[in-house]
Amino acid sequence: MANVRIHGYSGIVQIEKRLQKQFSSDSVQLRAEPYLWSQKIALNGATPVESVVQANDTATIVFVEVDDGMAVRYEVNPNGPGTSSHRDASTNSPKLQGSAPFQWFKGATMSFVDSSAV
Repeated sequence: MANVRIHGYSGIVQIEKRLQKQFSSDSVQLRAEPYLWSQKIALNGATPVESVVQANDTATIVFVEVDDGMAVRYEVNPNGPGTSSHRDASTNSPKLQGSAPFQWFKGATMSFVDSSAV
């Protein structure tokens, strides 16, 4: 069974350029460390597992990590559990391996299911 780790961040920041020797019109964006909160979710085969709503959540971006060599299917639920727009992760949900960032909202949750089980 796969594990999923979610880390909530206040946002991203542009790194400071020092000793700039030539014109550069782009920038590098990084996570605004330290993260505000984290969760570890143990998946249960084909049964969708929901993340927990964070109290006083001020995160605007989350990074989701899946155990090496594993894949999950996921749904982002901006309005959290118990709403008419809520979706449980299923075989029709997007697939995730490795790590990925997601836009985040106060009261949001994510639903996950092990992709090898659905």
